[in-house]
Amino acid sequence: MNKQIVASLVATSLFPAAAWAEQNTETVVVTASRFAQSDASVLQSATILTRQDIARLQARSLVDVLRTVPSIEIAQSGGRGQIASIFMRGTESDHSLVLIDGMRMASSIKGSVDFNQIPVNSIERIEIIRGARATLYGSSAIGGVINIITKTNKERANVSATVGSLDHHAVSGAWATTLGDNGHFSGIAGYESNDGYNVHPTASNRGDQHGFTGRNAQLGYSHRWNTFWSADVTGRWYQNEYDYDNFGSLKHGWLESQALASTLNYRSDAWRATLSAEISQQENFDYRPGSDRKNNKTSDVEQVSTSLGLQYQATEDWLLGGGVDYRQDTFNEGSLITNPDDIAINPRDNLGTYLLTQFSPVEALSIEASARSDDNEQYGQHATWQTSAGLAIAEGYQLVASYGTAFKAPSLTELYGWGGNATLKPEESSNTELSLRGATADVDWSLTGYINNIDNMIDWDAEAKKNRNIGEVTIKGVELIANFDVASLHNQLSLAYKDPKKDNTGEQLARRAKRVAKWDASYQWERLQLGTQWQYQGDRLDYSGGEMLGSYSLWAVTASYQATDNLTVKGKVDNVFDKEYETAGGYPAAERAYFMTLDYHY
Repeated sequence: MNKQIVASLVATSLFPAAAWAEQNTETVVVTASRFAQSDASVLQSATILTRQDIARLQARSLVDVLRTVPSIEIAQSGGRGQIASIFMRGTESDHSLVLIDGMRMASSIKGSVDFNQIPVNSIERIEIIRGARATLYGSSAIGGVINIITKTNKERANVSATVGSLDHHAVSGAWATTLGDNGHFSGIAGYESNDGYNVHPTASNRGDQHGFTGRNAQLGYSHRWNTFWSADVTGRWYQNEYDYDNFGSLKHGWLESQALASTLNYRSDAWRATLSAEISQQENFDYRPGSDRKNNKTSDVEQVSTSLGLQYQATEDWLLGGGVDYRQDTFNEGSLITNPDDIAINPRDNLGTYLLTQFSPVEALSIEASARSDDNEQYGQHATWQTSAGLAIAEGYQLVASYGTAFKAPSLTELYGWGGNATLKPEESSNTELSLRGATADVDWSLTGYINNIDNMIDWDAEAKKNRNIGEVTIKGVELIANFDVASLHNQLSLAYKDPKKDNTGEQLARRAKRVAKWDASYQWERLQLGTQWQYQGDRLDYSGGEMLGSYSLWAVTASYQATDNLTVKGKVDNVFDKEYETAGGYPAAERAYFMTLDYHY
């Protein structure tokens, strides 16, 4: 089956199910149910990107990868290392739940995640589900879920080095091998630097450059005692330094993130069980040149998470699942919160329980239903539910209908940061989808229409200079995804149209275009691989001043040649036609750039 059709069927889940799928030959996929299951039983719409896809794109950041994904838009305040936000299907940047190996990132305590800061060299796979999925994952899964998987049980050893425009230098290495009969060890490390450019040119900051430096490392060990039991432990660390413009003057940003996670897995013929735990912390500093970084801490957040998931295959056509999640979020210190003593509950706990069933009453019909209850220490009980049905209407064609509810509890910065409002209510949404999928004349395609109604939307009130619930927002959209081959040229095409607007004013939501198109093509001939990526984004409203950001088309080209059995030489040109454009008002995107990579596998 074509990869995109599989990607249209499979969706995100916790990593342990993926580990079982890797180690066994049965036909299973990682699904939106948080368990592995056969692809024939999955109903959610998603995109799966493997490590090979990331290497083919020659992506230098997670932003480079996500900008190629259907129905995702990127807004970034300049080049590498600058703040980057994503908007999935027109929802807010904090309406996409971000997981690393199935666990939330600690930085989500403060609000949305800065995707530009996550190191790409450690990513094994990215799984993206579009649409509400709060019934399994809880708060924030309104627009979708992004699961960044770093763990692997495959053997590998490679070193990679890249040089490019703006004095870009990067080097990374990975090593994974078996230890004894039952153990597996992996290690990853990377370094990157980029001099950058003036991301927000003004009369007062001429000559400034806003660069980026990143360091990261990861160690992991997994052990299988027998066919029933296995476990793993992973430690992750990354540290980034970046420059940015602050009202015409240069400032430095610095962050350090670390996490320690462990998982215990059980598997029998009928049962699956996964027990996971993680503790993570992130520190951020913001300071001017010449000042003491340690005296300018903006935030120090800590998160403790545990999760237990169970699955029971009652019959061949009936699956039951469920689990419990516990999370404790703590804001230790930092100037991001105007007065930390004002935080009503710190740390803040959340206990979530969920149930899921999948069954097929007749061969042509598949049904999934799920429900979840979240007990938030600050906002009390919140229930969500979702149901989906897939009907095979003809050989090779499937009609899928889905309805689900979701919510997002206000973040600490929305409540107590600059312009915070302690009276904010949680955002709530209902999402309806109808999708038709099939294969016609060797073209694998899916056509999906959706309506997402969001109530109590949190937005900035410029007049009151604080956050507030602005009322209802309705996002209507349709997306077409197609995969097809023309001779030896493989093509992935996506077209999206949506109307994201506020119900009370009819105003289009900021930095989200009505029309977005993307094309990714690759050609393989013996040891040579060529590729091109194109994307179009229509006009959209900017946050500041209500001005419109102009539409743009971007091209990138890649080439890769396997010089020897071990050495691959790669090259990439970004923004081939040197297009001048902005994804955030006043912050010009990078000009044409060139990169060259040597990748040695041994």
